[in-house]
This record gives sequence, C-alpha cells and structure tokens, in this order.
Amino acid sequence: MNDKPLSCTIKTPVSVIVESKTTFLSGCKIVDISFPSIVNPEIGEIRFQNYYVAYLTVKVKLKSTGQTPRDGVPDHGWRFALKRFPLMSDPHSEDGAQGCFSFTGKHFHIEMNNIVSVRLILQQPSPVWKDFKLEDLKLFRTSTQGVKGQPLPSWVMEDDKSKLEKKKVEGAPELDTLSCNLQQLWALAEEAAANQTDETLGRYEVDGCYDINLLAYS
Repeated sequence: MNDKPLSCTIKTPVSVIVESKTTFLSGCKIVDISFPSIVNPEIGEIRFQNYYVAYLTVKVKLKSTGQTPRDGVPDHGWRFALKRFPLMSDPHSEDGAQGCFSFTGKHFHIEMNNIVSVRLILQQPSPVWKDFKLEDLKLFRTSTQGVKGQPLPSWVMEDDKSKLEKKKVEGAPELDTLSCNLQQLWALAEEAAANQTDETLGRYEVDGCYDINLLAYS
C-alpha cells in the first residue's frame, strides 16, 4: 500500500484568543493547509503527534458541486469534518498530551474529496501549558491505518458522561473557573514582566525629599 503523504503546504499556525460567556478557551491556533499541486485532493487519513492540544476541529473547504452543497452562504463552502474532538482526557493533565493519532474516514463527518483547503483549529483551555501544537503532521490520500496507523486511545471511546466526570474537592472552586482565573493572572504577570523598569525607586522618597508622614519611628 502506498504510504506517501500528500503534497501540501502547511502554513504557520496563527494564534487567537477565544472567550465566550459559557466556555473559556485560553488558547486557540488555526493551521491552514492548501494543495497547490493537486487538482482534486482526497484525504483518507490525517496523522500527527500531539503536543498538548486538548481539542481538535477539522474544517474543509469543498468545491461547490451538486453533490457537495454548501452549509449556507456565510460559511463560504467550509464544512466540519471533525468537531472539537478531545485529544487529551483532561486538558489539565498529561494523558494524551504527546500521543500519536490517526484519523481516517470512519472518524470524519463528511466525504473528504473535492477539497480546496483544510483548516485545523487547535484549542487548549488549560493555563498549565504555555505552548501547544501538532507535530509530524501528514495527510494521506488513502488510509494506511491497517499498516502503520496509530489507534485512538481507549479513553476516547468512553461515553461522554464518564469523560466529563471530574474529581471534586470540598471547598475548592470548579476546575474550569480556576483555569479561567489562572489564565487571567498569567496574562497580567506577563504584562507586568514586560513593563519592568531598570530605574531604582525610592521607598519613601517624594520629589527628592522624604515625606515625614511616611517615616516610622522606633
């Protein structure tokens, strides 16, 4: 079986910050993939090694044909092939953080043919990890999972209820709320560090003199 990856151009990830009233996403990156040397690319498999990406969304832009109707005018031909798929069992833990993944036709929501371009949306809501990305990203025309593909982790196949269960400590805030607050503190700390001054500041000095009201007597 041919195991040669598709010839494609993978652009540099673009970082964005996404926040909503219901879900806080501390980090989001978008990776666009194009196929300048292929007329009608078909994708049978997407393979990569994870690096602290918690959720993966795959959108594909299809050529407008009678067999591939668009999802409304505002979407401009973009359709979901994979939507917010969890790559880590818990964004705040190591499980799945550096695992190898192989997605084939059985995982995609649509037929992966007549493709113009592919967009990968990487999300990591935890403030614990400072960077996240996909490494050794390769796309194949046909599935090679039977030969070299990596099966998905067992926890991915668990039902949604068991995956959403979290250990709670009495008196401790919800993990998502804590994550949001930590992310905000992290951003403030980074801003404060960037704006540090090299000038020495007098502790009690005001305009070159000491204010008698600021001095303490022993």
